[in-house]
Amino acid sequence: MFKDIKKRKVLKKAVFIGLLLLIVVIFSQQIQFTSSDLGRHIKNGEMVWQDKAVLFSNYYSYTETDFSFINHHWLSGVVYNALYSIGGFVLLSIFNIILILSTFVLAFKIARKKAGFYLLSFLSIPVIFLLSERVEIRPEVFSYFFIILTWFILDGVSEKKNFSLLWWLLPLLLLWVNLHIYFFIGLALVGAKVLSEFLPLFIEQAGDFRKRFYVAWAGSKRWIYNFFYLILACLLNPNTYHNFLYPFNILKKYGYEVAENKSVFFLDDLMLNNNFALFKLLFLVLILSWLAYFVFKKKMKWFELFISIIFSFLALFASRNLAIFSLISLIIISTNLDPVFKYLDDNIIWLKRVGREKLDYVKLWTLLALIVFSLLYVSFDAKRSSGFMKNPLGWGVARGSMESINFFRGNNLQGPIFNNYDLGSALAFWLYPEEKVFVDNRPEAYSVEFFTDVYKPMQSDDKAWQKYSEEYGINVIYFSHTDSTPWANSFLYRHLQDDEWSLVYFDRYTTIFLKKNELNQDKIDELGIDSWKFRQRFRNLSEDSSLKEKFYLASLARSAQHEDLAEEVYRGILFKYPGHGQALYSLASLYSVSTERAALENSVYYFERALSNGQKLPNIYNQMALVHWQLGDYEQAEKVWKKSLRLDRHKNNASDYLEQIRKLRLGGRLVK
Repeated sequence: MFKDIKKRKVLKKAVFIGLLLLIVVIFSQQIQFTSSDLGRHIKNGEMVWQDKAVLFSNYYSYTETDFSFINHHWLSGVVYNALYSIGGFVLLSIFNIILILSTFVLAFKIARKKAGFYLLSFLSIPVIFLLSERVEIRPEVFSYFFIILTWFILDGVSEKKNFSLLWWLLPLLLLWVNLHIYFFIGLALVGAKVLSEFLPLFIEQAGDFRKRFYVAWAGSKRWIYNFFYLILACLLNPNTYHNFLYPFNILKKYGYEVAENKSVFFLDDLMLNNNFALFKLLFLVLILSWLAYFVFKKKMKWFELFISIIFSFLALFASRNLAIFSLISLIIISTNLDPVFKYLDDNIIWLKRVGREKLDYVKLWTLLALIVFSLLYVSFDAKRSSGFMKNPLGWGVARGSMESINFFRGNNLQGPIFNNYDLGSALAFWLYPEEKVFVDNRPEAYSVEFFTDVYKPMQSDDKAWQKYSEEYGINVIYFSHTDSTPWANSFLYRHLQDDEWSLVYFDRYTTIFLKKNELNQDKIDELGIDSWKFRQRFRNLSEDSSLKEKFYLASLARSAQHEDLAEEVYRGILFKYPGHGQALYSLASLYSVSTERAALENSVYYFERALSNGQKLPNIYNQMALVHWQLGDYEQAEKVWKKSLRLDRHKNNASDYLEQIRKLRLGGRLVK
């Protein structure tokens, strides 16, 4: 018996270590530095000691220098800068992993007090996969840790009736308010605890409203006082009450819309993301777990209910909150369903016949098998960069991320620079104070008018480009070709064919153009990339690139009108991964712009293969229908547009196309 217990303990430890290892692998993804916020955070940590203006103004840009800005995560920059100074980007990756591991361990410990090990461990696997939505090194990881730590402290106070533990929340919130904007969630957790203490006393107490309120106040006043002390602590930051009120401006309209601030249901029809389906499943299980808990326990857990509502709202509101939702759901679902599984263990006869010990072994070995399978899956997925893993495995920055800045400095290039939104933070890290950026990836640091009247028009309209490029005296275009916005694609396409600008550099992520003038002429003569040089460098880069980088390069080749190079890349990927949906769709899209019938028929073939391999998005159906239309197969085009409309009836071009078909039929110009 003793050996049996000891063996099960060893297997349980192996399961827990396996779960931690799965987190380590998922968070061990290379940093795509050119589209990351990390560079600006590190630079903040350096500059805050030299110039306090970084706390209050649009510090790194030369376009809207007077625009006020609340730097609500300045202390995260200090931490990141210190770590970078000691161990570079690799140490930052390790620190990020340690912080998320600590967060998971705390969440597991909270749930373990009230839930069985097996249910909690099984649920941990999909939760860990959902964490993959936010693996980048961001200040919000501090919030993840502090959210769970706050819950841990609140639980400790309730269990031990030791209110002195609440004083730990004061330094915690004082740090938090300077580390990340989500400090308000800490206040929401404490507020939920106040309500969960106050409401039962108020509801259950007999008498008039005044008496009930007095009794509820008396029983929960320690919590209430602490809540107000924490509010005061949150005012202790460089921007004082402005920073405290800033989270309440979260619904403010910005000139540049960021995907992570959009809801899952908005993004679901625009992009393929396995985490969206996983979130919907977890959200449904959360709701069902509450129903099951009410059926089996017939009582209310006010605090957990409030928490469920808060984090469900946050996750439904913006996809950036899916990761923290997963951690919260791990605790709540496992504790809600624990009574159900205990009932099943005690009342299902065949389970009793098998024996608890044997059943425990089955559960443990099943868990270990699932963890091993998950580890193998994410390792394979990282090579394809197509599912839960968006970047290749590794710590530190992705290979080649620093090559463009070495080129810029090595050739003594000089601004003013025009750059795109994604690249701004990397350029601030690399070039400030020698050069300022045109824009960086902080939509709140620029006016709405800047984005709508200047930034976007400069990329989509030649007249706007001529006007503002002269006004700002732009000498260098430093642009990441990984930017998939329509205006960025239009801008890159035009400038790769523009006689006034010369492409002098490109890599897996970025391009650099020089304005053709006397200042740059010698450099253009030396560094200018003609068609032959482009093809030679492209092939050298693509041979030694990850799958994700190959797609970036292929997109650049298409913008440069080297469609054959893009086709080589797509076919090379399909040779290795015949069912790769993105490669199939990309090849179909490439053929769809041809005027030759054979190419259009190939396009339909690859569209169909892409759809059968999971690329089921309204836009893909729409593109396929247009190819059918070009081929004269109007009936099939109509069928495909109807399929597109079934996926998404809002903001879908398919409805416009179908309306045109209806009018053509009524006018007798289209025979069914």
